[in-house]
Amino acid sequence: MKTTKTKSITTLLCALALMLVMYNCKKKDEPFPTEPPKELVDKINDIEITPITATPPAPVATTPAGVTASPEAAALSNALNDMATTGVIPASITATGAAVSAAIPAADLAILSAISPETLASVKAGGALSPAAQAAVDKALTNPAIAALLPKFTYPTVGGQVVNGRVAAVGGTTTTATTDVLESGEAIEAVLVDDACIASAENAFQTVKTKLDAARDAENLKVQTTYSTTIAPYAAEVTACQAAVNYTAQRTAIDTQVAQALANLETARAILTAAGLYDVFVSLINVQAAGAYIGINNLEAADKAACTALSTAKTASAAAARDTDLAKVQAEYSTKLAAATAVKAELIASCHNQGGGN
Repeated sequence: MKTTKTKSITTLLCALALMLVMYNCKKKDEPFPTEPPKELVDKINDIEITPITATPPAPVATTPAGVTASPEAAALSNALNDMATTGVIPASITATGAAVSAAIPAADLAILSAISPETLASVKAGGALSPAAQAAVDKALTNPAIAALLPKFTYPTVGGQVVNGRVAAVGGTTTTATTDVLESGEAIEAVLVDDACIASAENAFQTVKTKLDAARDAENLKVQTTYSTTIAPYAAEVTACQAAVNYTAQRTAIDTQVAQALANLETARAILTAAGLYDVFVSLINVQAAGAYIGINNLEAADKAACTALSTAKTASAAAARDTDLAKVQAEYSTKLAAATAVKAELIASCHNQGGGN
């Protein structure tokens, strides 16, 4: 009896031990997930880059050049006409002669009165006065009364800057937005997972990253193409703009005024010489002519320089819009890549053996 009872107890213990072994084996042999859940895969696949809205270049403000006739010069011309007609020196001519004599030293009057019509024609064509004559003209024009007898020249502006023939840098420093790739590298805690599931999660992430990379590159190409298309006509615009600069009418008007003034002086030469004013007025007319021609030449150069300055400013504006859009693309890419990285972590977490043993 004792032997039989002992055998029964032994058999029961063995059965219990076998059940425990089988239970543990069952826990350890439960299969790990080999694929992440479809909803997570769909979630990462739905991540896409949203196309940006192009930034238009900021407009560049400009103001044109201009020439304003001198009322004082018109009054002087009328007085000279009257004198030539009547043979009498008007009081305004006497007053002007006295002001010029007081403003210009005798030595300079001699230099200015000796400026020939040929020299003035050379100045009109862009040539220069002799150093002595130029110095005398400059000194004379420091007198407000004499300066008032010249036209007023208004220089063009581009982007709020006056262009006077020396083209200043317009616009800011152009920078190009970087397109560094934001790589994912979140540390995932070591867990008991199936290698196939991890590989599937990584593959899903890499597929989406490749899609995002391609979309980013396509957006960057669109931005660069827009910039290139925008600035493409600018060089031709400069050429056309400069070709359109024409001050022939203004130069012709000066020619006419100078010729008429000198003719009037010749008509009244005797009475002006007797009053000691003939050389004074020849000097004054030469100062007016030289100053007007030089002013027109400088204004013409400024107008042409403004064409280039406008192109430079418009290019800088287009570049600023381009850089803004490249930065938008990079920001969108970084945001979506970060979102994909977060879902990748969810994918890997889904591969955990939630009920596994040791």
